[in-house]
Amino acid sequence: MTSAPIGDQRPEQRAVLIADLDGQPLIVLSVLEELLRDLAAWEESDAVDPPQTRRALRLPAPLAGGVALAAVRRLAEALQPTQCPGPERGRLLGPDGSHAHTALSVLLLPCADIEILAATARALGRPGLEPDLVDVLTAYADRFTGQLAGRHTPADRAEFVVGIAGLAGLLDLAPTEATQLLVARLSASPPGLDLALTDAEEAAYADTLDRITAMWPHGWELTLQ
Repeated sequence: MTSAPIGDQRPEQRAVLIADLDGQPLIVLSVLEELLRDLAAWEESDAVDPPQTRRALRLPAPLAGGVALAAVRRLAEALQPTQCPGPERGRLLGPDGSHAHTALSVLLLPCADIEILAATARALGRPGLEPDLVDVLTAYADRFTGQLAGRHTPADRAEFVVGIAGLAGLLDLAPTEATQLLVARLSASPPGLDLALTDAEEAAYADTLDRITAMWPHGWELTLQ
């Protein structure tokens, strides 16, 4: 259930609990990476060959210079094993071992990457973006809603930005006694083995799951299965 031992944590990292959201966070990051890759190419093209009929693209921080793109790629690679994990990862069980819960994983993520993701949402959602940039962002918002919800109706950028901000919020979930208890237990559990929670850990799991469900904006219902 874990991806990194908590004892390896450094000051510039934070231990993050990631629930299996059926791959939804990876969809957010995948579409965002495509958008940022296109913007980076556009930015570079305008710098090398300034356009004559419009102003050269000027991206706000942290979109400029590929900063956000690099952070999103690192986060996507880190989150990949936490989504739709197979049985070889081991199950997270209730105290009596009779039922399995939605998987939780512990990751050590760079604090800077989490902040960059949040700043990316703010940059993309701010008013006054260049019209050409808004058009590109809206096209990716359409792709995002199609992949995430199976909808093919036009979308505005707000839903996409909310998805990015929601993921940043999940990765920045404030620690509590419940999350600290779960991080410690999951970090100490050998990978590949089933893990039965104690009654206290079960309560901590339910509390943490409630917080994750409230934070995630895409209607994913996590329950004590």
